Amino acid sequence: MTTVEYRHRASVIEKSEAVWRTTPGALERVSEGGAVVFRVPYANIRSVRLAFAPGRFQTGRFLMELTGARSQLTLTNLHFKGFADFEDRSDTFFPLIREVVRGVAAANPEAKFQAGEQPALYLLLLAFALGSLALLALVVAFLPIAPGNVSLSAVLKLGLIAFSLPLLLSWAVNARPRRFDPHMGLEAVLKARSA
Repeated sequence: MTTVEYRHRASVIEKSEAVWRTTPGALERVSEGGAVVFRVPYANIRSVRLAFAPGRFQTGRFLMELTGARSQLTLTNLHFKGFADFEDRSDTFFPLIREVVRGVAAANPEAKFQAGEQPALYLLLLAFALGSLALLALVVAFLPIAPGNVSLSAVLKLGLIAFSLPLLLSWAVNARPRRFDPHMGLEAVLKARSA
């Protein structure tokens, strides 16, 4: 197992960058001087969840959620630089994910490896998205966009639907809750960010 280091600042609350490092038996947060602040042993991790989870200002956010018996740790690929200003650090975050998944799979064969959104939240978001799409379809169908020019209205309406539907389908596929094989399926989960 190789040692991977990842640095990031999650929010304005943190004064400096957090330094995370993989070791053969644990994920560690270390101080700037190199002292271990705390350890998350791979054997204690019960589940690993990976998800592409964009937000309003964090459009490229990808997260790793580690859950143990009593606690949960979430890390993302985005570094807080300022208000609504985030730097993508996927180039060092994805190697960290690979090493953590490899370490957890080796140390705890009973661990669950999940990808996508949390099931209850996914169903709620999917229902909201489908309801919004249905409402949009009603508005597009019954409100004239260009009065008096039926062909232009039809083209504009079809264009709006053609733009919205692929976005919804892409999200629905990539955010669906599912399990993945830590040995064979990890790369496909990581590619969800670019899909």
